[in-house]
Amino acid sequence: MKRLNNELGTGLFAVGKKIVIAKDGKIQLPMSLEKEQEVIFVSTEGGYRLIPLLPDVKRIYIEVTTECNFSCITCIRSSWQDKLLHMDWETFENIIKNLKELPNLKSVHFGGFGEPMTHPRIFDMLGAVKNLGLKVEMITNGSFLQKENIQKLIDLELDVLFTSLDSPDEDEYNEIRQGADFQSVTQNVVNLQAAKQERKTKKPELGIEFVAMKKNYANLPKLIRLACDLKASQIIISNLLPYHESMKDEIVYDIDDTGRMFGKESLRTTIFAQMSNMKLRTERSCKFVKDKSLSINYQGNISPCYALMHTYQCYIYGRKKQMYPCYLGNVNEKSLLDIWMDSGYVNFRRVVDENLFPSCTDCKSQDGCNYTESNEMDCWGNSPSCAECLWSRRIIACP
Repeated sequence: MKRLNNELGTGLFAVGKKIVIAKDGKIQLPMSLEKEQEVIFVSTEGGYRLIPLLPDVKRIYIEVTTECNFSCITCIRSSWQDKLLHMDWETFENIIKNLKELPNLKSVHFGGFGEPMTHPRIFDMLGAVKNLGLKVEMITNGSFLQKENIQKLIDLELDVLFTSLDSPDEDEYNEIRQGADFQSVTQNVVNLQAAKQERKTKKPELGIEFVAMKKNYANLPKLIRLACDLKASQIIISNLLPYHESMKDEIVYDIDDTGRMFGKESLRTTIFAQMSNMKLRTERSCKFVKDKSLSINYQGNISPCYALMHTYQCYIYGRKKQMYPCYLGNVNEKSLLDIWMDSGYVNFRRVVDENLFPSCTDCKSQDGCNYTESNEMDCWGNSPSCAECLWSRRIIACP
């Protein structure tokens, strides 16, 4: 699915096309444009605007596999229609070639909706990106952090390793993360930190990600203490986005989060954890657009963000919603630079950054509105629609 309905307005130039404006031309260039520059010409409520096409992508998320050795009911894989496959090496090689052409690229995160360490060539992949001089991160469920793999990660000088820990309680953790073993995973993390100390290195820095829901939320302070004991440098508290009907009543982002949520533990929680909002707020801000990032799935398809990488179902405040992917191109067919600077994609980022889309989640006309049934289009004509994105509300978070 690739449908970017953007208001590329009419004017003196071919609408929605790339145009070249010279410094001595009839139209005065923005001060930021010091030389000949490709731009798009758009119509807005306030008049016409020139938006420069810049190769300024700074962060890329790569999903190297959709396979995982766990079967968590909280995972998107419980409702999607995608195949469980590893990324082909040829596709990854094309990604590496493209990364070299991005002058502002700073970091690459290996994650997505599979376990990266199930890929048979994950260490080759990490090494290839590190050799480009970029910051490299990875998220894992922790089950593959055996001593040999820990040494490889240290040798590669991986910058950050995020580990998912959805509970500090063994029985609760094992119930949430089906197929996992709490004792094994936590011991693996302990071994990682011990190996770093023995090798006298701080890399990879340890990050802990926790997904809050009714069954584990009360244990959040205990989880933060555990993360501190493990000497984690980052703790990210996200919220559950239910992908399965059985989980739709597990959400906790309908509480008052303005006070001291955990009594005497409140200060520790505030200081050490990056807390997501626990209640719907007016403010909207897309992390993916703000960070100038894009996502690449296991097939090499380029999407604006995690939420638009796959076909799946989710539940927004109990309402079932069908999600379709937005593919802007494929790295095997087109360069990342050309995809990033495509006029439709540039204007899509502008629309999202300026919040030029409705807020279905708290709309008074929500009941009976067909637009809320999927992300295909919203009532303002945007396609795909970001009108119910909980990432933009800082309710759902990712590294």
